[in-house]
Amino acid sequence: MESVVLLALRMGLLILLWLFVLMSLRALRSDIRAGAGAPGGRGGGRTLTRSAPPTRLMAVGGPSEGTWIELAGLNEILIGRDPHCTFVVGDDSTTRQHARLFRHSDEWFIEDLASRNGTFVGGVPIEQPERVGADTNIDLGTTTVRLIP
Repeated sequence: MESVVLLALRMGLLILLWLFVLMSLRALRSDIRAGAGAPGGRGGGRTLTRSAPPTRLMAVGGPSEGTWIELAGLNEILIGRDPHCTFVVGDDSTTRQHARLFRHSDEWFIEDLASRNGTFVGGVPIEQPERVGADTNIDLGTTTVRLIP
């Protein structure tokens, strides 16, 4: 009789382990779908939607509002107050060489160049290069720039 109970407990444990494995695989599949942007995913992370590629960088707020530069042929844009920057902003709260916007493959990234007031993407301060898409606000001091499709 004891051997039957022991066998039943072993089988129950084996079934529980297989249920755990199957639930883990289901969660992984869901996470992969969410990361790829597939419908049905439950991802809560920030995702960039694929829209038209950006064609210009424009100041949409601050003292330099309305200033823009075409992105065609450029792979790197230095942003700051220095007249030697690719995109010059007339904002005393930005550093002379505040940030670097660069293209890697078909995506754009922003990098803070140890500025005193920091660089923010979507209101969040960045500490390392951060991917930015079209219509994402990039705050540099009191100036806000955006990639425009």
